Amino acid sequence: MESITHWMRQVNTRKDLLKKWKERPIVLFIYDNEDRIPVTIDSQQVRIDFDYDFHCQVHIDADPEIMEQIIEGEVKLTSLPSANVHVEGKLRDLLYVESLFLLAR
Repeated sequence: MESITHWMRQVNTRKDLLKKWKERPIVLFIYDNEDRIPVTIDSQQVRIDFDYDFHCQVHIDADPEIMEQIIEGEVKLTSLPSANVHVEGKLRDLLYVESLFLLAR
């Protein structure tokens, strides 16, 4: 959870990363052990948000050590083998989320 909040602070301080996203909000579900953490991404901010019914959804499920590497931008989300990470969502949304992980380092 600490790496998620650190990543959110990094993205939110870099307004140049969010203002480019003119599409609908994305809700990113990060699975942390048994918990599902919904993170909403829009053109204003990244935040933990449990009101996500109408947003496009992206799901990322991986072992905690791999999840931390993804969040910290150490590995590319789309280059990991499916045996190491389970990802669901539209490719366009996945690529945007991946870019936020990589650029917020």
